[in-house]
Amino acid sequence: MATISPSMVQQYASMTPAEFGKSVEPKWKVAERLVGEVRAAVEKKHLTPLDGARVISSITATLFGYDEFILREFSPEALLANSMGSVRR
Repeated sequence: MATISPSMVQQYASMTPAEFGKSVEPKWKVAERLVGEVRAAVEKKHLTPLDGARVISSITATLFGYDEFILREFSPEALLANSMGSVRR
C-alpha cells in the first residue's frame, strides 16, 4: 500500500511560525539565487521575459509546492471570444 503524505500547503498550515521559518529559509535562499540567474538571462536576452516568468513560476512551484501557473499570451479579442464560447481550436 502506498503512503500518502500531506500536501505542502497542509504541511505549512500545521506549522508553528518558528517551524515555518526553519522550513522555508533554505528554500528561499536557493530560490533567490535561481531567480537572480533568470533575471540576468532575461537582461542578457538569453530568455524572453515571458520565458523568464515561466521559469520563475516553475522554481516556486517546485520549491514551495504550488501548482505551476501557466502563463499564456492572449489578446483582448481572444479573451472576449473565450468568454462567449465562440473560439474554435
